[in-house]
Amino acid sequence: MLVLDQGRDLMFLPNTGSNTVTMVEGVMAGPARATLTDIPVPGERPEGIDLSPDGRELWTATRGDGGVSIIDVASRRVVETLDLGLQDANRLKFTPDGRVLIIDGEAASLVVMDAASRAVIERVTLDSTDTGDGAVLVAPDGSRAYLGLRAADRVAVVDLNTLEVTLEMPMGDGAGPGCLYWIGAM
Repeated sequence: MLVLDQGRDLMFLPNTGSNTVTMVEGVMAGPARATLTDIPVPGERPEGIDLSPDGRELWTATRGDGGVSIIDVASRRVVETLDLGLQDANRLKFTPDGRVLIIDGEAASLVVMDAASRAVIERVTLDSTDTGDGAVLVAPDGSRAYLGLRAADRVAVVDLNTLEVTLEMPMGDGAGPGCLYWIGAM
């Protein structure tokens, strides 16, 4: 759960124990030359984190209070906090077109937001019980989201045009993924 912006030589890490996000400048030069800035987050237990497509905002879902904190990267401070009433906001990912996807594990749902208006577009039901910690991976063309549902032992594929689950891939008992990554060329 970190975000790397290679173009601007920045990395961001959520710190659940201290309710901060660490901004690392000069990360590509190595630890000895990097500069760390801790940004206080008003929400409890920031975990899900991603950078907006334009690189101006960093959003972090706060597990302990069901909200989202929005950090202005240039000023290094929280500029807005959204109370979304989430039960367990544990993963967050931007789509290329500026929507935000948030997995709410305990509510077994995917919250789809418009980042510009800060409005919830849809809450997509993923299961009837807690899906646990998970993962969100968005296809490079923005057409699909792959959701790792750890406690539900499967990956759900959501069509981002229709906001419907179009495929479910069972993983077997106890094998639900908490992380997903692209490997090779897409």
